[in-house]
Amino acid sequence: MAKLKYKIIPQGAAEGRVPINLIFIDKKDVVEAGLTYRQACEVMAKNFKEPAAIDIIDTDAVTVSSDGIMVDYAVVAFASIDYGMINRDFGYLGISEQAYSEKLLSEEPHMKQWDAIDAYRGKRLFRGPNFNDRLPRVAHNETQTITGRIANNNTGSEFMNVIDMTEILVPAYGALEIMHDGEVLVGLAGPEISVGIGMVVFETYGRIFNRSYGAGLTAHNSGLYAKTVKSDYPAIAGRKKTLAEYTMRALEIGLVPGRDLGCSPAVLSVAKAIGAPIAYDKIEERAWLELGTVGITEDWLKAPSKQLTHAEVLEKADEIVPGISDGKLFKVSQICDVRYAQI
Repeated sequence: MAKLKYKIIPQGAAEGRVPINLIFIDKKDVVEAGLTYRQACEVMAKNFKEPAAIDIIDTDAVTVSSDGIMVDYAVVAFASIDYGMINRDFGYLGISEQAYSEKLLSEEPHMKQWDAIDAYRGKRLFRGPNFNDRLPRVAHNETQTITGRIANNNTGSEFMNVIDMTEILVPAYGALEIMHDGEVLVGLAGPEISVGIGMVVFETYGRIFNRSYGAGLTAHNSGLYAKTVKSDYPAIAGRKKTLAEYTMRALEIGLVPGRDLGCSPAVLSVAKAIGAPIAYDKIEERAWLELGTVGITEDWLKAPSKQLTHAEVLEKADEIVPGISDGKLFKVSQICDVRYAQI
């Protein structure tokens, strides 16, 4: 009998820090099983009767974090399952592929990473939902799937039980580590990540927004409250060393926070550490207000400090990169099981 391989981080994993069942499926295993992405999600719904969120991930593709850093993996479909089913209209979404073009790189300067960094060049790019999977268009958050109790939001990075209102975030580097059986930092998102989620870049069919906000702006626009929006949500994040490495790749090809990259606390902190330029005048006042609530001010960024090398930043990443309260490092194998669903 044919089977579909999948990874699951079960509810209660990581010493009770994970409140929702999270299922991750490698695209290669979907292809090997002879299934479409939607069929793979339907197989999971039939086999896994509990509520769960599903991400199908291509480890040979690329995507972009909300603050504009390119990462070498991509969610290519996502779903919500409950009661052994997927909601016909709202339970599943595929991800649209963005074709390479000079126009794209011109309009979205953070995408210069696609050309300039060997690890990304020539790979397929997936960011936001394929809206052809949901026609006619409806008036709701179209980066979200919902079935029963589970909402899988922001293109497979934020998961909620809408009945008991428990939620968990899996930022880009967390998903990367999960797929590569690395290490993850599990804790509360904290105020820095809460602020950082709003510091996005201008993108066509982005994972969260479609051509809505540019670098230097805040999508949250919630002032003093930005640091509380998601600060008490648990999160499965990558190691801070991983975040620092990917951020430095972007900074070292000349991309500038505030102008090309989102002005998240993490990006700004790494830029300060290596002495990379920051477009202070491009960061709007509303963004500075939110950044100031977590101690990221223009004066702090401009204050003299020892410029660190790439290697030194990686060594000191836990001190440099802000975010995650009460975090604990786990090997992915400690919190994640590999299972097989009958097709």
